Amino acid sequence: MAEGTAVESAVLAAFPDIAVCIAVPIRGERCDLLLTLRADADPNAAWDEVVRAVVSAAEVRVVTDEVRVVADEWLVRDFGGRLDVEATRQRHRDFLAGAWLPGLGPGSRPEPLPSQRIRVTFAGAESGRAALTWGQRDIWATMIRQRNWLPQGGRRPLAPGTRVEDVAAELAYLHSRYQSMRTRLVFDGVHDDPVHDDPVHYHASGSKVRQSVASAGATFLDVYDTPPGQDPDALAARVEAVYRRRPYDLRSEWPVRMAVVRSGGVCRHLVVLMHHLALDAGGAAVMIREVAAREGREPTGMQPLEQARWQASEAGLRHQDRTLRYFAKSLDRLAAGPPPALRPGPDRPRHWSGRLVSPALADAVATIAARRAVDESAVLTAVTAIAFTRLADTDRVLIRPRVGNRFRSALADVVCFAAQSGLLVLELGDTTFDEALDRARGASMAAVKNAYFAPEALTAMLDRFAADHGRGPGVEMFFNDRHATESGVDYTTTAAPRPREPRRTRGGSTSTFGWLDRRPDQAEPLSVTIDDADGALAVSVHFDTYAIASEVAEELAWGVEQAALEAAADGSASTGVQLRSGF
Repeated sequence: MAEGTAVESAVLAAFPDIAVCIAVPIRGERCDLLLTLRADADPNAAWDEVVRAVVSAAEVRVVTDEVRVVADEWLVRDFGGRLDVEATRQRHRDFLAGAWLPGLGPGSRPEPLPSQRIRVTFAGAESGRAALTWGQRDIWATMIRQRNWLPQGGRRPLAPGTRVEDVAAELAYLHSRYQSMRTRLVFDGVHDDPVHDDPVHYHASGSKVRQSVASAGATFLDVYDTPPGQDPDALAARVEAVYRRRPYDLRSEWPVRMAVVRSGGVCRHLVVLMHHLALDAGGAAVMIREVAAREGREPTGMQPLEQARWQASEAGLRHQDRTLRYFAKSLDRLAAGPPPALRPGPDRPRHWSGRLVSPALADAVATIAARRAVDESAVLTAVTAIAFTRLADTDRVLIRPRVGNRFRSALADVVCFAAQSGLLVLELGDTTFDEALDRARGASMAAVKNAYFAPEALTAMLDRFAADHGRGPGVEMFFNDRHATESGVDYTTTAAPRPREPRRTRGGSTSTFGWLDRRPDQAEPLSVTIDDADGALAVSVHFDTYAIASEVAEELAWGVEQAALEAAADGSASTGVQLRSGF
């Protein structure tokens, strides 16, 4: 560790704005560097580049894998407030393994303190340990890639007359009824080999991590009392911000964080946050229906432990083989055309999000769907693909559609994470809009049918693409059409996000585009999400500026609207995407 200590000293000596520097040995002579900054330092400065330059110049035999600016939550301190360097290093290794994950948002300082913590006990019908299910592996790998626990939930007003005892009973009901709420992760031997060469795929394979469903346990309901003269909703917002930012240890914490906010002794607001491993949107909708009715019958469908057993069975493996053959054929079609050519525009912070709100898109999509008697989701897939191919100078696109998998009878009413990012390759060369829609409809149906699989198997296929075809697959466009779907919980924080800059319009249109977030936290290279927005459709683009320039991402959002308007006007017109072959 002497070399690591020398690196720490060199970095601290070179940069007065860095408060703490900790070298974390990973393997051999490789290490990660964790930095915390002083209050007046610029968090968006090029710390990675300048710190690497100092490390390279120092006479030490250390290869730096990652330089990461972290918040205070990453640092482990003893009861006296002194920094525990070894414990902090172990926390970082736990982070790399996906056992400990940071939250999101600014939090609230100082943190409000609960006036009570009520112990809530629970007991469930089935318990045990098993491999992670395919859905769990999918979202857990996403959580690791995006480096947070993907908070779900928010705050909402409570019905008049609600008592603390009622909320505690609801919390006990959630844990007792649903396996996913009694689930924590077990990392077998993780400290014997703390960081594999590819920790996400290594652990996501299920070889080192398992789900552990408890038969019984206890959790806590936090009760906050609003000081006289203050707004209980403002206090609920602060509690929610604290819950969102607080890290999660998936090995020791239960998936639900719940609080009641009172004012004058009366329960006013409920705050509920869950990590995304516990459930998806389909599971949330089931949970809300059953909690409202206090459903007493045994849960129906294939629960997580049973899912894991089936997926490892001969039937599950046969299903997996069929799906992998579909993926292989799709990737062969992708290889027959040119890779997408999207111009990067590296920026700081690196990862951006923007949102187009378009009444015109909603009208055009409805017109096309009615004329062609197809689902609106197929229309949105088609026009998004057209916009992408026009920008990327290609005639085909690799889309990773989010598929809920709730059409499978065994998963329809299960509170768990069953959704997965499937795969479709859509070829659009020399097509009319109607022909493109027909292809999108067929490709979407095939993708939905083949979106239940071990996600690490597809990752391995994508990793082999370059060796098999002499080039990489290019940017994958993750696509999540959430419009016209059943709502889970009507939380305050589900309101439309506010742009950080003035919204922009084009050509007298009522559609508006605004930038939402710019942050260093990792995201997918490109993700497009469709939501309802008060009579309009919202197209959100989330992207890595090192893969796609911000102006290109904005053009993609506007291009979705433009393709839909053209298709609504004349389905027999050309998409303008030229056929490209011989690559």
